Order: sequence, then structure tokens, then C-alpha cells
Amino acid sequence: MTALQYELAIIIPVYNEGENIAKHFSIINEVLINDNIHPAFMLVDDGSTDNTWQYLEQLQKSYDKVTILKFSRNFGKELAICAGLDNISAKKYIIMDSDLQHPPRYIKDMLKLMETTGADIVEGVKESRGKESLKYKLIAKSFYRLLKATTGLELDNSSDFKLIDSRVVEVVREFNERSLLFRGIVDWVGFHKEQLPFTVEDRADGTTKFSTRRLIQLAFNAIISHTSKPLYLTLAGGAFFFLLAVVLGIQTLYNYFNKTAVSGFSTVILLILLTGSMILISLGIIGVYLSRIFDEIKRRPRYIVAGIKTPETVKRLKNESTFKE
Repeated sequence: MTALQYELAIIIPVYNEGENIAKHFSIINEVLINDNIHPAFMLVDDGSTDNTWQYLEQLQKSYDKVTILKFSRNFGKELAICAGLDNISAKKYIIMDSDLQHPPRYIKDMLKLMETTGADIVEGVKESRGKESLKYKLIAKSFYRLLKATTGLELDNSSDFKLIDSRVVEVVREFNERSLLFRGIVDWVGFHKEQLPFTVEDRADGTTKFSTRRLIQLAFNAIISHTSKPLYLTLAGGAFFFLLAVVLGIQTLYNYFNKTAVSGFSTVILLILLTGSMILISLGIIGVYLSRIFDEIKRRPRYIVAGIKTPETVKRLKNESTFKE
């Protein structure tokens, strides 16, 4: 983490946005300048497979107070945000996407809301989900309801578009999980939180990298990371089938002693299928938690930084180049 501390740092994770990042960044920067906001930027290349890093290097030469960081491979947006927070020091931090769906014009309102209320966290809450497909919206709604039911986290229409005070960031840096949901962690730590409704803009260029499959995967990881309640499904299933076995056992004995037992295998086959499915589901849930424990106890790095360039680095290289000439 750099020794220099900024008043405001904006963390922007980037993945395969080479053709669009310069245009989008210039729009973000222009809006902030017009609002008399002059932050430092941390752009994190999440292991892009295109020429994103080359565009970031060119972008850094054109703007002041821009730090760029590159992962050795794709570690995911959640860890890209964590890496950004780990490698820049500021009094306040903004987390936002690079595709302009988190409109920069709301940043001044976030800062004002934090100042007037004394909040530690200002969370951008979506007034609408934009032009998402009906299937995507239904899956997102179902995910947030399931997350609330299992973990107690109220994240409906929440987003990663947040303003966070430095003392919250210091706490978040202490988390060492490999699999996490950033907005869930921020909600879990507590502190004084205010919400700011915002309208999700249409994606300016390119296509989203966040597919329905990745949303389902994120939902699954979030539930596993924040609660052990799915393990209790095995206990509940076992209790249910035990009661069912007692009832059927009494019925079988009654029919046997009254000589009314009917031969047939339909009931037996159904019970075997049901119990077998329950056993396999239970073993699957337990296996997922065991694999998560296995990943954690290996204590591998959460992410690997392949390169980082700070404004000081660029300035030094320019000076060295001038000196040689």
C-alpha cells in the first residue's frame, strides 16, 4: 500500500475493456472535474485477455493521480475490488464499474450525503435494474430473497457502487476469505450506512461480462460464504425421512399382523429414489463446504499482482528518460 494518502480514491475493476476504457474514463473524469471533485484513481485489470493493460498504460500517461494494477490471471471482480482497496490509501473510497452503468454524476451526492449524515458507508441502491432481461431480473430477485432468508443480509437492489470511509476499509482489509461477496462483507461489518437511490444507465459500449451463469455462481458462493444453514438441510431431511419411516413401519406391521399386506414394489422403489436423492444432495452440500474449507486452509494468496504502476513510478520514468536525452 502506498504511503501517500489521498482525500478520495476511486476503485474501478476492469476486465476486457481495452477498446472502451479510455473513452469511459475520460467521461468519468470530466464529470468529476465539472463537479469540482479531484480524486485519485485505482484501475485494476482483472486478468484481461485483450489489450486492456496496454490501454491502461497509455491512459495513465495522460492523467494525474492514476494507479494501475494488473492481476496475473482472472481472479474475479470481488477480489479486484479488494486489491484496489489494499493498494491505495485514502480517507474515502468510491467503488464503481467502468462501463458507466454507475453514473459518475451521483458521486457528488454521495459525498454530500456522507458529510451531512456522518455516515461511514453510502450505498448506491438501484431504483430500477435498467434493460436487464426478465430472466435475469427474476434470478436476481430470487437470489436476494434467498440470501436474506439464509444469511439475514438485506441486499435487494444493492450494488457495488459505494462510498466508504477509511475506517470501514481498514476493517474490510482484515478479511482473508478467498471467496466473498464484497457488498455482503460491507453490509456485514455494520457501521452507519445511508442509501442513495440511482438510475442504472444503459451500458455505453460493448457487452456485459456478467452472464446469468455467473450470477447463479455468485449467488451460490455468497450463500456458502456467509452462512452454514444449507448444512442443516441434511438434518431436516434426515428428520423428515425418519418420521416417514416410523409411520410406514407402523403401517407395515399393522398390515402384516392383520394379514392384509399387499405385495408390490412401487412404494419401496419411490422411497429408495427419495432417500437416495436426499443422501446425494446432503453429501453434495457437505462436499461443497469441505472444498471451501480445503481452499481456505491452503492459505494461498487471494490474488497475484503481475504489475502495478503508480503516478510516482510514471513520473520517475519520465525524469529518467529526460535525463538520458
